[in-house]
Amino acid sequence: MGCIKRFFKLRREDIVFVKYTFEALDNLLMMSTVSRDPNGEWDVIVLRIAPGCEAEVDTLLESLEGVVSMKEVADPKAG
Repeated sequence: MGCIKRFFKLRREDIVFVKYTFEALDNLLMMSTVSRDPNGEWDVIVLRIAPGCEAEVDTLLESLEGVVSMKEVADPKAG
């Protein structure tokens, strides 16, 4: 079974904070930027979540509410 992909729109200035927060939790997920806003405000990131870690990631995402502006979106390459 492969990783679960979830896409989020995120303010560019929050990317570093979110990335370091996720990296502090080894083997939970990998994050990368998949689409950059040419205006420099919002980017789309993908979270590749390890199988069986979905609940832990949901808890982490809930803890970030109010700290950073993130919104789950569809895969930007899906059209």
